[in-house]
Amino acid sequence: MIKEISLWLKLFTGEIPPNKKRDLIGRVKLKDKRKVYINEMPIKIQQKIISFFDENRIIVSSDILKGRGGLSADWILVTRYNEKTKRTDWILKDINTAMNFYGKGPVVISRKGNLYIGKFALQKKGGTSDPAKMQFKFRPCDLFQIEDDGIK
Repeated sequence: MIKEISLWLKLFTGEIPPNKKRDLIGRVKLKDKRKVYINEMPIKIQQKIISFFDENRIIVSSDILKGRGGLSADWILVTRYNEKTKRTDWILKDINTAMNFYGKGPVVISRKGNLYIGKFALQKKGGTSDPAKMQFKFRPCDLFQIEDDGIK
């Protein structure tokens, strides 16, 4: 199953061009001839991808925010400029709280064909010299929604 998911994620990023795997894709009209969006994949594959990321949610959120090894993060610091007060606000949270906050929520496919794992968005990387990669995005300022005794 991992090899199958890996193949489809490579089609998603464009690492493997869709025209090389027409036997898998069939006659689906692609929005972008360079890649296959997740919502353009067969339903069975979409379900496998959702299931994979749902089962591995903790590992994925840990890799995105914390990292591995000796340089793994224990804390996350986020700052933002507040126009009303003309000051910079900041929040410091332990990494496990942040991982739980961002990783919580369903694994779903967006209307645009990307994947959401809680508050993390999985997308094809663009605008670089090597766009055939994927990236995870999240909104750091969402951490300001967390209060010491829970979520606002």
